[in-house]
Amino acid sequence: MAASDVLATALNGANIAYLADLYARWAKDHTSVDPSFNELFDSLEDEEAAVLKDAVGASWAPRASIITGEEPEAPAKGAKGSAAGGLAAEDSLAIARLVRAYREYGHLEANLDPLGLKTPQARKELAPATYGFTEKDLNRDVYVGTLLQPLLKGPAAKIKDVVAALRSVYCHTIGAE
Repeated sequence: MAASDVLATALNGANIAYLADLYARWAKDHTSVDPSFNELFDSLEDEEAAVLKDAVGASWAPRASIITGEEPEAPAKGAKGSAAGGLAAEDSLAIARLVRAYREYGHLEANLDPLGLKTPQARKELAPATYGFTEKDLNRDVYVGTLLQPLLKGPAAKIKDVVAALRSVYCHTIGAE
């Protein structure tokens, strides 16, 4: 079987995530995977960048390795806000990532059971702490611009108000898409 046939057979919907993760490990160290994958991975050539990008996942939410289950290292945290209580760009970016997480995962915490028999489990993707906000930070203002304009008044809001607005839209009994 030619390398292109092996590639076409192996890279289907059921295997692609596993193979992308395996390929990312192979790209870093060829001896980290079974030698039988060498021909397949050598044949990818120009596809290397795309496969590595898929294996890394979204830039705002790194995922654990499919193979080892190891979590990626957390990025170093910088200072939040300024001493004068200014609105830091880092906070605004973190809020944007939190908003995106609610848009993608908010339905997983939605209250969809009218009888209350099943309580949705909390997701770490929706926790402000995942984006560097501590309990003390929740009463701090952060710049949101027009990102949540229909829900919040003005370009700045307290982090707890941002979370409450996102929960009301994406996690309540009625959702919005």
